[in-house]
Amino acid sequence: MTRVVVLGMITKMPVPGVVWQTLHYLEGLRRLGCDVWYVETHGRTPSMFMRHESDDGSMRAAAFLDATLSRFGFGDRWAYRALHHDGRCFGASERTLKDLYGSATLILNLHGGTLPVDELADTERLIYLETDPVQLQVELEQGLQESIDFLDPHRAFFSFAENLGGEDCGLPVDPRFPFAATRQPVVLDWWAAENEPGDAFTTIGNWRQRWRDVEYGGEKYSWSKHLEWPRFIDLPSRTGLRFELALSGFEDDDRRELEGRGWQVRPAMDLDLDGYREFIQGSLAEFTVAKDQNVRLRTGWFSDRSATYLAAGRPVVTQDTGFSCAMPTGEGLFAVSTMEEAVAAVEAIAAEPRRHAEAAAAIAREHFAHDVVLRPLLAEAGISLPRKGGLGEGGAGVFPAAVSLEVPSRRPTALPPATEAAALAAPLPSSPAEVDAPVASVVVVCHDGLAFTRLCLATVLENSPAAVELVVVDNGSGDGTSRYLDLHEAREPRLRVLRSDKNLGFPKAANRGIGAARAAVVVLLNNDTVVPPGWLEPLLDAVADPAVGVAGPVTNRIGTRAEVAANYRTLAELYSWSQEWSRAHRDAIEEIDLAAMFCLAMRRQTFERVGPLDEEFGIGLLEDDDYAERVRGAGLRVVCVESSFVHHFGEASFGRLVPSGEREQLLARNRKRFEGKHGRSWQPYDRPPEARYEGMMEGIKALVERSVPPEATLLVVSRGDERLLDLGVRQAWHFPQEDGNVYAGHHPSDSEEAIGHLERLRDRGGEYILFPATALWWLDYYREFAAHLERGGRPLVDEPDACVIYELAKVAV
Repeated sequence: MTRVVVLGMITKMPVPGVVWQTLHYLEGLRRLGCDVWYVETHGRTPSMFMRHESDDGSMRAAAFLDATLSRFGFGDRWAYRALHHDGRCFGASERTLKDLYGSATLILNLHGGTLPVDELADTERLIYLETDPVQLQVELEQGLQESIDFLDPHRAFFSFAENLGGEDCGLPVDPRFPFAATRQPVVLDWWAAENEPGDAFTTIGNWRQRWRDVEYGGEKYSWSKHLEWPRFIDLPSRTGLRFELALSGFEDDDRRELEGRGWQVRPAMDLDLDGYREFIQGSLAEFTVAKDQNVRLRTGWFSDRSATYLAAGRPVVTQDTGFSCAMPTGEGLFAVSTMEEAVAAVEAIAAEPRRHAEAAAAIAREHFAHDVVLRPLLAEAGISLPRKGGLGEGGAGVFPAAVSLEVPSRRPTALPPATEAAALAAPLPSSPAEVDAPVASVVVVCHDGLAFTRLCLATVLENSPAAVELVVVDNGSGDGTSRYLDLHEAREPRLRVLRSDKNLGFPKAANRGIGAARAAVVVLLNNDTVVPPGWLEPLLDAVADPAVGVAGPVTNRIGTRAEVAANYRTLAELYSWSQEWSRAHRDAIEEIDLAAMFCLAMRRQTFERVGPLDEEFGIGLLEDDDYAERVRGAGLRVVCVESSFVHHFGEASFGRLVPSGEREQLLARNRKRFEGKHGRSWQPYDRPPEARYEGMMEGIKALVERSVPPEATLLVVSRGDERLLDLGVRQAWHFPQEDGNVYAGHHPSDSEEAIGHLERLRDRGGEYILFPATALWWLDYYREFAAHLERGGRPLVDEPDACVIYELAKVAV
């Protein structure tokens, strides 16, 4: 896997613009399938977090990083080393940091804000990326040895100076350091605005900055924007439109002058991370100026903030720096140099706001989307990623990488609220053209479950070969699914929807979908699945063998030998983990009793030879068992393709029937039909005795034997596995559980529920709680619950390969 360490300076400048700029790199790289870490090791005192000289600024800066990065799914992927003081390392440990540097494919020195000390330079993987050109190029031209020594350890060089080397660019070029042009990547779905545009032209920035002026060619080039604003100071009175500035670095006299000319002014420091984004999304458009350095030298620099305005569908009018050499202007984006040009641009936007909003969003998609920017950057640095390399590729990268795939409750299966909200709020994906000759037809049957369906369809379109068609059979959904499919079908040429006014049942709907499919290979796929990159190709390879009748992937949850112990919690982690799993199990195919129809591939010839699914199984259950028997009866193999992995939430449909008892009635009826057809009793299939899992259980038993008194009662986070309760003479209870020591069938919804359940069982006699290695994610996910345990002291046992055990008697209530 491509591991990227991003060296940043959030705690140097903990303002929303810098934070968002950095987050776009972290998330964008992760969506490309990279293993991404954020590191600060710059040596600057975090004075903005200190009110008094005696304050522990390092601790406060680390807390800020933890809170910010955790929100976006990087809570366990950062390090902050306090080089300004005592060298303490927060977040990741010193050892982890050293390992990161050694294993990184690329170390990105974002902003050029980190000194290339030996531990970074020695890796020969250090990349320089400046977001503000001019000063360094001038210093190189002047032969400043300090700047030469700073750049030397880097192996590739990037700059936001997109016009560097252009005929009209006045910035010097040093052949020793060949800078490649780049620009700000933007995670577009973070900025998609659902609200209507406001009525004001706005911007956010610094008014006065008294440093970083440069002398070059006998002239002085200024860094501070307050020298450029007077060129456009009368814009409000010239147009009669509303303008609002969110500024830092201004004084009362500056504010009075601006407000006297019709500008509204507010302090930029009042905007937090969300407020910054909401301010942009609530604008009609942006009007802003650039630094004198970039304007007169025509560097081609373009603002990272302006890129987010475009992503929000908010047009941008900005001072011309020569950036039109790399992106279109005139609709949605205007480069202006004079008052007359500025007046014309803002009036054009005010006259046709929708037209220019659409043009702005199109420019963002074509020029600033994370994959558009970062893939060429990585290629220039010598790293080539597969086209389907990770989250957010193609046209359906609409879900945040940190979307949780952990299910808070089952029967019925429910998504975490944040995951459901992300699924329902995500924009509709689309593809450029219809597929004339599909290599495979993916058939999805759905009945309600809109959020599940959106997750499934988007990842199928995102992570499958381009020449795949998607056939969806809507079984009389009544929860908004039908409306979504109508809108989606109108935008997506690869999608066809077959509609029914009622629930036909899975077998009949599947037969209908297969009948409409055009490809020689058909894949049945449940709507409560998420498919990662590379899921389909191994299945297609398997069924290309004439001896194979049907093939299925491995998965995290199915209750058969195709279930494997999967280690991920979020969408991004699924993508990364599945790639590693697939590489480790390349070409591994196993004969199995059942290829479950949550995901099943077969040739059309097989379907015609074996026949359709038996529609007498009604709504469903055991139709896939029946089909496997029939495939083998036709002399064909039923196989599991271990290099293909598909995430399965499980019981999203049939789980709704459990509380009423209807599911058990269906199972009994269909079991009778199966046994009547095949002349044998039906038995559930066992999960595989995976060696690592078995080893974990043996390790747990040995640790409990050594550490826990024989008469003790343990709570075991078991996920229902009764074998984990086999702890010799010690009494073991499921956690969480229903009355009678029956596994509850779901996880707690939050820490408060987990703590309450723990204390009830503690009051009934629970003395210890045991977390197997497969459940250690609890201690990260339920943070307040973990803190509740830690208040009682250190764990009794802390062996991450086997288990962690806490003594409940020491837990503060």
